[in-house]
Amino acid sequence: MTPGAPAPGPFPGPAARLSDDDGSHPPRAGAIGLFRHAARPARAPPAAFLCASLTAYAHRVRNRVPNVIGAVNWSLCIRVESTEQRHDGGGSMTTPLADYAKFAGKRIAIVEHMQNHPFVLGLHQAREHGLEVWLLTGDRSWYTHGHDWDSHPLAAAVDRVVDVDTTDLAAVLAAVTDESGQCLVDGLTSFSDYHTVIAAQAAQRLSLPGPDPEAVETANEKDRLRLALGDVPYNIPHARVSSREQLDEAVRKLGFPMIAKPPAEAISYGVRRVDTMAELVEAYEELSGVRHSLRGQPRSGDVLLETYVEGVEVSVETMTVDGYTHVFGVTSKDLFGDPAYIECGHTFPVPLSDEEREALYAAVRGTLEAIGYRHGPCHTEVRRTETGWRIIEANPRTPSSCMTMLVTDVTGRSPILDAWLLTIGEAPPIEPVVHNGGAAVRMIYPTRKGTLTRVDGIEAAAAVPGVQVLLHVEKGDKLLQRMDNSSCVGFTYCAGADREEAQALADRAAGYLDFVVEEDERGERGGES
Repeated sequence: MTPGAPAPGPFPGPAARLSDDDGSHPPRAGAIGLFRHAARPARAPPAAFLCASLTAYAHRVRNRVPNVIGAVNWSLCIRVESTEQRHDGGGSMTTPLADYAKFAGKRIAIVEHMQNHPFVLGLHQAREHGLEVWLLTGDRSWYTHGHDWDSHPLAAAVDRVVDVDTTDLAAVLAAVTDESGQCLVDGLTSFSDYHTVIAAQAAQRLSLPGPDPEAVETANEKDRLRLALGDVPYNIPHARVSSREQLDEAVRKLGFPMIAKPPAEAISYGVRRVDTMAELVEAYEELSGVRHSLRGQPRSGDVLLETYVEGVEVSVETMTVDGYTHVFGVTSKDLFGDPAYIECGHTFPVPLSDEEREALYAAVRGTLEAIGYRHGPCHTEVRRTETGWRIIEANPRTPSSCMTMLVTDVTGRSPILDAWLLTIGEAPPIEPVVHNGGAAVRMIYPTRKGTLTRVDGIEAAAAVPGVQVLLHVEKGDKLLQRMDNSSCVGFTYCAGADREEAQALADRAAGYLDFVVEEDERGERGGES
């Protein structure tokens, strides 16, 4: 199935609707000022038109990726919501119903952090239950873009900020131990794709609870994941290439179409489909020139090629405790932007037949067992093909964007807080997993490239019953600088009686939002003269 085609069976409808990470990209402080510019009449452009416009733009951009650090502007700045309460009577939206009293008196260190609203919200919720949180960061300005740290959302969400080189294991260890080598924290972890390995290494060195660092690294290095899976039917043929001369052999092995992507990255950075040798050469030349990750770690320039598998993509949200993988449920994924694959929406939970569910869960659990992942959250992306499920990626962290909110509102348990319980050595009582209602998020992407001047329609969007509007851009931001999940400018989120109702409300709210750029206003002034 190509992006934009109707999804079969119980899966969501067209992907071409208005719209995740890793979500660890930097917010700007002080962006709430944009809200004062945004109270204007709503124009409500059709959602399908917005996604179709951005899909056409994706073809032109071809996912060209600058080799710069801090190029992603990921601001957490505006949150407005209707006065509707949760459908299940559980109080304010996205408040876990589970008991997290075991946080009381405990202290954890987090190596860098995700910046979407749910992850800042999770910090506040954990601290309300008595957890003390230290944030270890290598560069505060990466989060603030030159603004004052004290006005940044994270400043009020943690108890202490420790400035340390978060790529240096010895430095991380020194930051959480005293002069005698005594550990000062009860747990150490990270949800940032770029720091999950070093966090696991540090936890292991300190004899703190955590996953096997080798398992985490195998999951993050996607070709290593393929090698670990071997000949299982849910694996995908692949080739890792380090030179132009290896492309011909890769084509003979994999054929077209294929997927080209960096072996280790996040936010769909650099991922694209290639259908011809010319497109493959172009993709290789671009991706092999990227020698640093978005967080500055060195990269080899190798490119991972995989056989393209046709099908509907979902993700499975899990928590592995002492080697047993608990499943919260299955999340739908809307994609757009062929040849790039950008996430534009999610719903939870996806209904499956008993046979489908059994096969899917077996593939996910088998994947985690194959890499030795016995502890922690995982967000596993899977495609349903004509011949069965195929593992796309296994991300050893909680899901990004607002997917944790979907799980929390439907199950009553927060994957973020459950992961932190594991971090301090407590086993979260996840079973039985009960689904109450459904939830949906629509990721919002601008339709025009340019410099943001204002956002129209915020008040109308926030008036849609049950919807939270979460925007993370400010006046002056450059929109659509690169085609991946980092181009997302916000979310509309809703929990409802079921996922279809929630999706309809989130889509309706998203349709009111219009991101006006300077180029629009210059055109309007030019037409008046």
